[in-house]
Amino acid sequence: MPFTISDNFTMDETVEYHQDIHPLRIALLNLKNSAIGLEFLQQYKISRIECFRFDSELTEKLQLGDKTDICGLIAITTNTGSVGLREFAIPCKTLKYDLTMWVALFQRMKGLNLVECMNYTQLNQEAWGPVRLELIDSALMDLFGKVVLTLNDNKDKRYIWDRTYLFDHTQAYISF
Repeated sequence: MPFTISDNFTMDETVEYHQDIHPLRIALLNLKNSAIGLEFLQQYKISRIECFRFDSELTEKLQLGDKTDICGLIAITTNTGSVGLREFAIPCKTLKYDLTMWVALFQRMKGLNLVECMNYTQLNQEAWGPVRLELIDSALMDLFGKVVLTLNDNKDKRYIWDRTYLFDHTQAYISF
């Protein structure tokens, strides 16, 4: 049974965030005016969203955050195999709930194309809060970069990441 949360579910995040122009919106405008165009991005649909919470060994090795932070990786995979990745370190005090509840709001992005994802994040930025918004936008920006590189190289590149190693060092795993 899928775990769902209504769109109006909000969490108060106390981390300061002062970014005047949203980077994902800039990328959208640049793509709209480029030779690639937005139609190109509509063929890429989100097929999987995964969140790995690292164990203390991997957190220490990667030197992510403080010992009290929740550290991990979010991965957004498309139907073509391209993967957008973003490591994170979230201070425990900013999470009012567990990590599963915190990332569950991303599950509605599954099945959306990349243009719809950009719009969806913009519509939910206030409800999601700055930390969650920056995390998902960074993963989407990584994914866009890899999609554009694939187009420019005219090759089908699959950005493989070592899932076995990740699972060996994962304290919690969430997938949509």
